[in-house]
Amino acid sequence: LPHFAKEDSRGSRTRWLRQARNRQRLYPVKANSKGWYAFLLAPPTIAEFKSALLNRPVNEVLQEYVFSGDPYAFRGQPNALHNLRAHLSKALNVDENNIVVVGSAQAGFSLSPDNFPRGFSDGSDIDVAVVDERLFDTVWQTLLKWHYPRRQDLPRGDWEWTAARRKDLYWGWFVPDKIRFNGLSLPAALQPIRNCSTLWFSTFQSLTKYPEFSKRDVNGRLYRTWDHLRLYHTEGLRQIREILRAQGEPQL
Repeated sequence: LPHFAKEDSRGSRTRWLRQARNRQRLYPVKANSKGWYAFLLAPPTIAEFKSALLNRPVNEVLQEYVFSGDPYAFRGQPNALHNLRAHLSKALNVDENNIVVVGSAQAGFSLSPDNFPRGFSDGSDIDVAVVDERLFDTVWQTLLKWHYPRRQDLPRGDWEWTAARRKDLYWGWFVPDKIRFNGLSLPAALQPIRNCSTLWFSTFQSLTKYPEFSKRDVNGRLYRTWDHLRLYHTEGLRQIREILRAQGEPQL
């Protein structure tokens, strides 16, 4: 948190909060029950984001608006991000620094080209990106071991399932708990993926034990590397920029 201050015994909190609101892009939230308040960086406006996207390099916009700052969904909840990262890190055995909130839960509005700039609301999900080469390669190598002995002779159902997995693999991400196994041959060979899928599902579902997540769906996507994550979101920003230009948004 950028700055802390405590209400004094003369009851000057109202004046202090008014001064806080006048500080550029800072707003105060109560940090604990002892009267401490914290200044947080105000979330970006849609107009600010549009201007940045139209006038600055996409990689700068990506870092500032997608991967930096306090998540919009957690404003006023100083422990939420820590609880999220600590829970996922322990359960999935991944580095906390490789867990990031993305999308409207991070920026305050959708960064999907199809939904921009729909605002984050009470009914919105929280989307989380997890970067971990070990978990990703567990899925990948299991697919290869299951497929290699029958490279030229897969049943039709197996082939269609494999095609969907190869598409995800090409882009460098999986959603483990969305992988289905119904009707596949040699299911025992896919057990490591089943285990990963079950772990992923139970880990994200168990976030409901925290009050800040009890009324929201939290969804996770597994990326192999940060480069894969950056490429995915860079393309989304590029598409939004093209839409804004086609709409005639002013460029400085």
